[in-house]
Amino acid sequence: MNIKMILSYDGTEFLGWQESIDGITIEETLRKTLETIYQHPIILQAASRTDRGVHAEQQVVNYITEKTIDLTRLKFSLNQLLPKTIRVQTIEEAPETFHPTLEAVGKEYHYHLCMTPVQSPFRRHFSWHITSPLNLDLMREGASSFIGTHDFLTFCNAISPMPKNTIRTLTRLEIIEEGSSLRFEIEGNSFLYKMVRNLVGTLVYLGLGKLSLANVKTLLENRDRKGAGITAPAHGLTLKKVSYL
Repeated sequence: MNIKMILSYDGTEFLGWQESIDGITIEETLRKTLETIYQHPIILQAASRTDRGVHAEQQVVNYITEKTIDLTRLKFSLNQLLPKTIRVQTIEEAPETFHPTLEAVGKEYHYHLCMTPVQSPFRRHFSWHITSPLNLDLMREGASSFIGTHDFLTFCNAISPMPKNTIRTLTRLEIIEEGSSLRFEIEGNSFLYKMVRNLVGTLVYLGLGKLSLANVKTLLENRDRKGAGITAPAHGLTLKKVSYL
């Protein structure tokens, strides 16, 4: 049986999705909980390898098992055993060939900024605190230059091995103002390592006057990470959803 589940999690206390010898991760926590229930080894696959401190509303995960368990009871048991920072939203049997990464056709991320002079302690784990004024018109104009299919190498942090293909398609990058908050809504077919956070950091630098619009519009062509803005802090980022055909 190929079991598919959708997870939500507060990533604050975790080193991201992927198991690591350096500390606790979402994958390790879920795997160990499933193995306690199934009493056999479980191998998990996820749609996105979220980084340390990044959150998810709809992380898609699957695993293969020969053991039959009532899925309604399984969902209940998992949500009783998992820490309260991880919740299983749905669980179902998927087609044998389903793979959460290979079959994904798009992802949507949201990034939150808090613009109040003093950040509420209730928002500190879920938003980047910016106290200086931002030029939103300039940021939105800069954002429009990233829409479409481009080589996004400029927005990929160094990783080993570096991807051979850095061409990606960005279908939406909206900056939405809600009172003292800003929300970046970013959709694309797939994303490079820390690409979303680098896009946000670059647009924030543009809004702060640390980069010019002319600079920003040449970033894709220059293919130079050093010319772009800061990598925005992880805790402001949430994997909103993963899309499938």
